[in-house]
Amino acid sequence: MAGGLFLASAALMLHLGLNVLWGVVPNQSVAISAEDRAFARQFKAHLAASPQVDLAGETAFPWQVVCVIEPFELDDASLREALHAGGLPEEPVELPGGPVAIPQPNWLFAFIDGHRVVRAIAFHHREIEPRHGPYCVPRERARFAGFGHSGEAFTIDLVPWS
Repeated sequence: MAGGLFLASAALMLHLGLNVLWGVVPNQSVAISAEDRAFARQFKAHLAASPQVDLAGETAFPWQVVCVIEPFELDDASLREALHAGGLPEEPVELPGGPVAIPQPNWLFAFIDGHRVVRAIAFHHREIEPRHGPYCVPRERARFAGFGHSGEAFTIDLVPWS
């Protein structure tokens, strides 16, 4: 009886472990708000229907710069790194409410207006996967294209600047 129970639990753990390695886990994180999930669905649908999507047209609030921030934290250091990678001035950016943890496997868009983060929209890597990050781009360059699917994830990247 004990041997059977051991084998059953070992098989279940192996099955769940391999599913995590193969990416067969729920597509949403409890750390992502319902509003952000809805934005992700809309953004993904627009990427699937069009060769490129202008992020300014997807948002209804003022912003001048958007940053792709990967796990682990939205803080001064991650913003400076992303601004540097985007070739933008590494000026201090105010984070109302302080630093925000970004649990794996999430990432987010941090929208900056002036010198202040005005909104952050979180995504799950298994829904939308950025090709690379972190980086920041000004609003006029924030056009994204989809580059196919990786499992359930829709891979995105910036449209080359011309």
